[in-house]
Amino acid sequence: MASDAFIAATGGALTWLAPALVPLAAMLLLLPALRRLNRLRLLLPLAALPALGVALFAAPGAVDLPWLFLGARFGLDGTGRIFLLFTSALWLAGGVHALGYLHDDPRRNSFWLFWCAAMAGNFGLVLAQDAASFYVFFALMSFASYGLVVHSRTPEALHAGRVYLALVVLGELALFAAIALAWQAAGSLNFADIGPALAVSPWRDAVIGLTLVGFGIKVGALPLHVWLPLAHPVAPTPASAVLSGAMIKAGLLGWLRLLPLGVPGSASLAAPAWGEALVVLGLVAAFAAALVGAMQQHAKAALAYSSISQMGFVTVAVGLSLAVPAAAPAAVAAATLYAFHHAFAKAALFLGVSLVGAATARARALWMLGLALPALAVAGAPLTSGYAAKAALKAALPETWAWLGMALSLAAAGTTLVMLRTIWLLKRDAGNHAAHPPNLAMWAGWALLVAASAAGWLVIGETRELLPSTAGGWAAASWPIVLGVSLALLLSAWRRRSPSADSLAVPPGDLVVPLLALARALAGSKQDGHGAAAGHAEHGAEPVAHATVPSWPWLGRAESALAGGSGLALALLGAAMVVLLIASA
Repeated sequence: MASDAFIAATGGALTWLAPALVPLAAMLLLLPALRRLNRLRLLLPLAALPALGVALFAAPGAVDLPWLFLGARFGLDGTGRIFLLFTSALWLAGGVHALGYLHDDPRRNSFWLFWCAAMAGNFGLVLAQDAASFYVFFALMSFASYGLVVHSRTPEALHAGRVYLALVVLGELALFAAIALAWQAAGSLNFADIGPALAVSPWRDAVIGLTLVGFGIKVGALPLHVWLPLAHPVAPTPASAVLSGAMIKAGLLGWLRLLPLGVPGSASLAAPAWGEALVVLGLVAAFAAALVGAMQQHAKAALAYSSISQMGFVTVAVGLSLAVPAAAPAAVAAATLYAFHHAFAKAALFLGVSLVGAATARARALWMLGLALPALAVAGAPLTSGYAAKAALKAALPETWAWLGMALSLAAAGTTLVMLRTIWLLKRDAGNHAAHPPNLAMWAGWALLVAASAAGWLVIGETRELLPSTAGGWAAASWPIVLGVSLALLLSAWRRRSPSADSLAVPPGDLVVPLLALARALAGSKQDGHGAAAGHAEHGAEPVAHATVPSWPWLGRAESALAGGSGLALALLGAAMVVLLIASA
């Protein structure tokens, strides 16, 4: 009987640990000592299958590992299942695409090491049911993503990596402080205990503020968004897809886990100041990022600003939950649905960028059709998952917040504008002979995400009832799209008539450009402008004027150490975590 109980407990633990264990174990195949097994990297995308299987078939549950970290708990609830489902699907499709994208890249082994480490962190944090475990896997994902951002080692990539790394460190410090205060308030690190305790704790405001900053960096919330438009144009396209589709959603999940949202009986304990500030920041991000995105000259930069704009909608939902606790259940459900929709649509658009070199007219026509479907979803066109997500968010608004529905509709017009700009930029570059010729693996990974985005409406379920049923309803659902198209036509006409129109473009990174110029001046370093972004050949050259990060010697030495020893360090970390987690089971 004791042996049966042990076997059952071991099986239950491995169910929740396998999604993170398998990518960590897969890293070992890339060690120089196992060079003969390097061909098995063709199977690396399949490391996401255990997570997909758990999301689809595992029953809700949890397992406690008292000795791990500060007392770990891993499991799956309703919210975690949705996040694990789209996260694992994105890593699987992105990995398939990466096989073709990197087939002749001399740094592909380094890419796969960072890819697997970030994947393990992403899956681990979704399954973590306590703050300490979430923090560890969140940090693993965040720091491993640095290797994906700087993969090309161009000056632009290293610049973006420095900005990203600085913000990651800032976020980790904020999260550590938030978790420490939450632990003091609740006497426990389990998320189920933290929410109710925070609702009545004197540390509530401090934890809310630190949590909003720590996870807001990953979400790309205004004004912590500046790393996104710098990182996406220089990162490999598969990395951009998972960064925007999956990893920024980890910040949203952190908000949902750690903030006191929808705590039963806490209607009198609302945080209106925090909530209203978040709503304002979310609306500003939704409008301003769409406008800046429509002024970009690079498709991936435009898509990055689109992600910032779309995360503004999610920020509004979280702000509403803080300001009006009674609306929290519906608002949290809407934010989760929005994350599900945006993950597939935006990742499909990013992967589509790398197919710009499609050679034949038929292939380019198929490519443009495949881009149009997720673009319509992001814009919120009727009969798409994006429309259902926006409708769910509007349905969650209390009557006194009805004005917010109109503001969200206007923001959707901005989304349409930036989507049209992105499609135009890609069409301009279509057939570029300098582009990486798309191969079967690249087409396959992209097609999986296009299909998932197009089928999103069918799998959403009850939200299909939000479909307009009257002529007035269809008009209300369609006018933001019409307005966005009209604005795009006006801007196009203005650009044609004004030769200097393109000079008004905002450089990627927007706020960080003058800040880094100031830092450079204070550090006494000489100005060193960059030329055209090197990036990847298939994206073409983008005229940018990045400000450089001051060349502090200690930072350069740290970067060299990270780049030189990252492969061995990550592989050893993977081996250690595999051994420890299996032993704990």
